[in-house]
Amino acid sequence: FALVGLFLVLMMAITVALPAHMVNLLREHGMSEAWAIAVPASIGVIQVAGRLLMYFFEHHLDVHRANRLILTLLPLALLALVVAPVLGAWQGWLMLVFVLLWGIGNGMLTIVKGTAMALYVSREHMASLNGALGVPQALARAAAPMLLGLLWTPVAGYTSGIWLLLAISLLALGAFILAQRRAALA
Repeated sequence: FALVGLFLVLMMAITVALPAHMVNLLREHGMSEAWAIAVPASIGVIQVAGRLLMYFFEHHLDVHRANRLILTLLPLALLALVVAPVLGAWQGWLMLVFVLLWGIGNGMLTIVKGTAMALYVSREHMASLNGALGVPQALARAAAPMLLGLLWTPVAGYTSGIWLLLAISLLALGAFILAQRRAALA
């Protein structure tokens, strides 16, 4: 329960921290005003596409392997943000890669988050266990966007915040993989 709970709370923090800053982040990475607004607006559509991809994963991969694969999309999206400023001419393309990975990953993540407790902890107590995470998730939802904003600086922009989100996403992925392994042993 603790591992799945850690995964859920950390992923909540990541998925709410970035959208509040996305327009400014994309501007900071060189996107024009029109694109910096249009691209985040398209994330909802991309999330739906991600959920449709779940159909493929459900029918062609083991659910546990699919869940691990899906959870790598957000760290890969954040990695694209970290690498983008270094690659200069490719920065615009990496921003589009970021948005695609973020949207698809976030769309599929909602399904993984909704089933993780039942798959890896307890089907019978899923509702009460998810309910026990209500306060920690609400705190993460409230604090994450503010903390990302506090990490922004005029010189470095969102760089340190994105590195932190990347580290948190990898920690969440690690907690999820450990939860899967422990559930398989039980």
